[in-house]
Amino acid sequence: MTMKKIRITAKQYKRISYLYRVGGFLTIIGLLLGYSVLIGKPTEFLLVFLPYFVTKGFYGAQYHAKSLKTCFLYSVMVFAFVVTIAMPKEYSISVSIILGCGIAYGSYKIGTVQKKLKDYEYIKPRYEEMITPKPFSCVSCTEAELIARCKELHYSEVKTELAVEFFIKKTKHSIIADRFCIEPSSVAMSKWRMKKDLEK
Repeated sequence: MTMKKIRITAKQYKRISYLYRVGGFLTIIGLLLGYSVLIGKPTEFLLVFLPYFVTKGFYGAQYHAKSLKTCFLYSVMVFAFVVTIAMPKEYSISVSIILGCGIAYGSYKIGTVQKKLKDYEYIKPRYEEMITPKPFSCVSCTEAELIARCKELHYSEVKTELAVEFFIKKTKHSIIADRFCIEPSSVAMSKWRMKKDLEK
């Protein structure tokens, strides 16, 4: 089953992108907080995460995974490991704070290397391909996609059928001229105009 692509404005995309990032952030926080409660270190988790969140903004670069899945996995693994080894608050609060700052600094150093290697890519939301329509192509489209595009442009049934003959069945111009009562000399022009209209 394919997901229907929708057209959105730049403002709507920005809003959805923001909500998506916030949702991912809250999901990671929820998982890590839940894990820290299970091992009896919720305070230690906050003492690690808050310094990280504050200090990472002081650096010019941070590590960015090439996929959301990788970013999610690394984030959970790193913080879960650090919270696990963090000293209980009864013994040392400063160690947890230093660990949090250390994660931000380590991410910064890796991000710097990424930039030097020209391999610095920001996370692209997984839904981007679903909401950003690819340019329609009469050459590579399927019959279903062509018909959907014709409906979008409010083509008549006859005009839609003609489009299918042109771009899917690739019927000879002479046959199309006879079937649709079109002058043979104007078939090529009609096809060119329709292609331009469909792909605009």
